[in-house]
Amino acid sequence: MAAPTRLYALYRQRWQVEQFFRWLKCLLPCRHFFAESERGVNFQIYLALIAALLLAAELGRRPGKRVMELLRFHQMGWAGDAEVGRGIERELRAARQAAARKNKA
Repeated sequence: MAAPTRLYALYRQRWQVEQFFRWLKCLLPCRHFFAESERGVNFQIYLALIAALLLAAELGRRPGKRVMELLRFHQMGWAGDAEVGRGIERELRAARQAAARKNKA
């Protein structure tokens, strides 16, 4: 009886890993890297992951694709600090509303 439970737990962990990489692919569509070297690409991926983890800690959930896109625009100089701040505030409001709806139900 213990073997099926253990297999279920392994499958569940594997599925969580697959979901993480799916989220990472959405986070980094890899259409354009800022650097051409392997080190530069690694740096960009690490920065995106750090930003996503910091936002996830603040939001209480994974940040949406649009917020991460806004951060990339900021890195490229296409979005200003105020725009990023408004985008993050909008995401925070949405996270709070979702949490309130969840607590109500």
